[in-house]
Amino acid sequence: MTTSSLSHDGAQWLGIEAVAYELPGAPVDIESWAAERGYPARRAAAIAQSGSRYFHMALDTSETDLAIDAVGRLIDTARVRPGEIGAIVHVHTQAFSVPPAPRSLPHEVAAHFGIEPLWLGSVAQLNCVSVASGLETVDALMRRFPQLDAAVIVSSDRVYGEDFRMRQMSGVQCDGAAAMLVTRNCTKNRLGRIAIRSHAKWYGGSDTVADNEADLIALEWPYTRKAIEAAVAFEDVALEDYDLLLPHNADLPGWNSLCRAMRLPQERLYAANIYSRGHACCSDFPINMADVGLDALASGQRVLGVMQSNCGAYAAVTLHPVARHAN
Repeated sequence: MTTSSLSHDGAQWLGIEAVAYELPGAPVDIESWAAERGYPARRAAAIAQSGSRYFHMALDTSETDLAIDAVGRLIDTARVRPGEIGAIVHVHTQAFSVPPAPRSLPHEVAAHFGIEPLWLGSVAQLNCVSVASGLETVDALMRRFPQLDAAVIVSSDRVYGEDFRMRQMSGVQCDGAAAMLVTRNCTKNRLGRIAIRSHAKWYGGSDTVADNEADLIALEWPYTRKAIEAAVAFEDVALEDYDLLLPHNADLPGWNSLCRAMRLPQERLYAANIYSRGHACCSDFPINMADVGLDALASGQRVLGVMQSNCGAYAAVTLHPVARHAN
């Protein structure tokens, strides 16, 4: 496990200035979708009972177009000029959620908006936890380049073939993209600690090594808890003082059990997007930040974001209102 302290030494810190996302089309009900396509009704019902009912489909939209739409919304929302964006960090889960070589998703995003960054590239090895690694990448870049004051983390994933949308019994994959503007000395909030825990046995993906889904769950929640405990342990803030928990958007019963085990009031778990959005891979964290996280921080609450993957990686990140942050 690695634990990172993002740049904040009293004189410098990082924060999430703004977030935007793109979820294509109208929400789709999983049981109606399964019935229309002849997929197993029992499996669709089990996923709905796990808390995941709605998702979005991008049947005719590429992952690059989704990313461009999300970044465009971010630029409009944050009122940031493209010339102010000094880095683009692209994160994704699915190996095929990128255009074929020699094309480059972050390069095409930059070219579309006339952004000329000091650095651009992709992070993908940790699947849905890659967004946490993306935050670490921005931190490292800002340490390296003192002239870099603003970076965009863009995430984009979609299913290739509807047969693969119901990969698990605890959630449904949603097509979508998101973009976060991370700034130096943000006046809205501060990023605190990131803890990433990785279990090597699952490096090839749980689908390739698990005998059944119970094998994955046996590891999933203990390692999720360890990542949360590690991120919190390096702060001067107790777990019970975090006001909002932003989850990976799947498996509501699992999250409820984790809250009980960690003695966190379940009303602090933001569960609405598990039901209404589906699991948008790396975009879950920014989507939840856009919907409730930034407002919670603006109102003085502390936020804990949690990420899970199917390749044995788990992460947690702490976020604080600027006025309440413990140096």
